[in-house]
Amino acid sequence: MTIAPLRLALALCCLPLLTACGPEISGSPVPPKEFGAVEGKLLGCPSMQGLYAWPPADGEYAKFIPTNRTPWEGGRPVPVYRGQMQIKVEHSGSRVTIRSRMIRPDSLKSSEAREWAYVEYGVAQFSCKSNMLHFEEVDFGNARNYGGSGARRGFTLARLSDGSLAVGIKTVSTGRSESLLAWGGQSYGSYGAPDKVFWSWSRLADLDPATN
Repeated sequence: MTIAPLRLALALCCLPLLTACGPEISGSPVPPKEFGAVEGKLLGCPSMQGLYAWPPADGEYAKFIPTNRTPWEGGRPVPVYRGQMQIKVEHSGSRVTIRSRMIRPDSLKSSEAREWAYVEYGVAQFSCKSNMLHFEEVDFGNARNYGGSGARRGFTLARLSDGSLAVGIKTVSTGRSESLLAWGGQSYGSYGAPDKVFWSWSRLADLDPATN
């Protein structure tokens, strides 16, 4: 038996182990430590309500937003763009409404702003765990950029101790495949690879000191 068929045979033997693996995870499901501590509450989750600034103060999109990419693709948690914006979160026990609007560049608190765009999330669409709100995953159309034939997107909100808001975007890439063996510039066979989970986080500065 030559080396290439031998490697292929070994790969086939290991295939059940490969496909039985859980999803591969890139990033973290909790905010980066440099964002600061997550605000805690004895029962339930802290309120996420507040007025916040876009672009983010830290994390993804804080320093640069590519011109060929739309931030928070698909409009989840809310539509955002490249310019300065306000993001408002209204949080009652059974509903979370997230609003966004463009504003004048010279004043984040300017009243001369466009109308609010908004997305409402009912109580069945989110849950509270570890002092954070976790929002359900939904089908996401831009799957090709994540290496699979399908994708789902969810997000997490975490109120930080300084009053800012951490927003975690979770993208799950599904329908992935990998080569069983690459040898001498050729690929031999393929198998259904585990899903891959991508996490990215942004920290939005608080614009409303009264909420602290």
